Amino acid sequence: MYKIIVVICLSLTILSCDSEDKTVYLKGKLENFGDEVFMSKETPDGIFLKEGIILKPNAQNRFEISFELDKPSYYRLGRNTLYLSPGDNLEVYCDYHDPKAAKFTGSGSDACYYLCAKPFPKGGSFLEAGKMIVGDPDLAEVLKRLDDKVKKRLLELDKTPNLSDLFKKLERGRVMFDAANTLFSYAGYASWIKKLSEEDAKVLQKNADDFFQNAIKDYLIGGGDVDFLQLDVYRDICSSCVKILGVENVDQDVVDYLETKSLLGQLLSSGPVAELVDQKLKTIDKIKNDRYKAVIEKAFQKYDSLLPGQKAPELTFQTKEGKVVKLSDYKGKMVVIDIWATWCGPCVKESPYFEKLAERHKDYNIEFLAISIDSNKKVWERYLEKHPKTTKQFITNRTAFAPYLIHGIPRFMVFDSKGLIVDAFAARPSSMELDELIRSKL
Repeated sequence: MYKIIVVICLSLTILSCDSEDKTVYLKGKLENFGDEVFMSKETPDGIFLKEGIILKPNAQNRFEISFELDKPSYYRLGRNTLYLSPGDNLEVYCDYHDPKAAKFTGSGSDACYYLCAKPFPKGGSFLEAGKMIVGDPDLAEVLKRLDDKVKKRLLELDKTPNLSDLFKKLERGRVMFDAANTLFSYAGYASWIKKLSEEDAKVLQKNADDFFQNAIKDYLIGGGDVDFLQLDVYRDICSSCVKILGVENVDQDVVDYLETKSLLGQLLSSGPVAELVDQKLKTIDKIKNDRYKAVIEKAFQKYDSLLPGQKAPELTFQTKEGKVVKLSDYKGKMVVIDIWATWCGPCVKESPYFEKLAERHKDYNIEFLAISIDSNKKVWERYLEKHPKTTKQFITNRTAFAPYLIHGIPRFMVFDSKGLIVDAFAARPSSMELDELIRSKL
């Protein structure tokens, strides 16, 4: 009888393990987001392949969704970062304009609350876009201020309940890497705040590099662990980790990640040009991680539909008055598109060149369309009131461009009168290449 009971218990245990719930249940309210919100998966594969979840808030800005998740992962929702695990049932409130005001209830909420105060690597991490160095502290004082912030953040982590060991490991690493990134970024922000000349900025950079050298090495200890590729700040600085720690002290997967990142970064900006296809073969032969080899193949396959001569995926956008317009509405004309946003400095810089390009070709059967991906329509409208344009102006959600694999803006595209792609990764109008491409197709 005892043996039978043991067997039954073991069977139930195995069944329980096999049937573990891998579904994530997510619902909540999103303020100041668009009609469609892309919640990106912040893993190396997810970043490379642009994987994630599309949320569609209703008229009250509420949403509800469920999806399968094999293992805990970070997701980016607007300017907030979520840490989701299989089986989580989480309700969220996020305001795009105020990430620290986010609220969470349910399983997984403690980790997400902790992440509300996560520094932004693009803002210099603990520098907070320069706030940390107000008052022009000397380099020794910069280190002291940084040390205080590191200790405070680690204490916050230790006090946060219900965190897994893996999450604690990753977040302790994040604090160290954010500290290193702060020191990497210091000279750039200090030069900008002080309005230094190019020559003086170089002197400051060298002095900072020399002074911070040992501190950076200390912050990067243990920075060769492949697990840290889940962190955005680590992905930003891992090439420096390899350089400082030595390739022999870094997991091979980190080295393969950097090779893959270099190749796919070029793919994102220029598309699958012939030279890059050759480089792809060399990279696949060089790296050892089969997963990254598969990622490279998948990434290039995604661009097959964007090659010259392919039918242009449909695009939908709106006028200022709210009229819906489609790319196919312009069939019979060549179309040149400028994808931009009011917050994008390089976009604003290219705009006058785009206007001049349109003016030079006004007597031809060509439509020049400027399409903004601003999430706030009123901001876009106010901008156009202050900066009148002669080209046709439209707005749409960034997700409308999903088939075009938009990574960064500005982005320029050219389509022929038959609705076929001429170049989905056209040159910027500030160069003469775009003008020459258009003339070659007249």
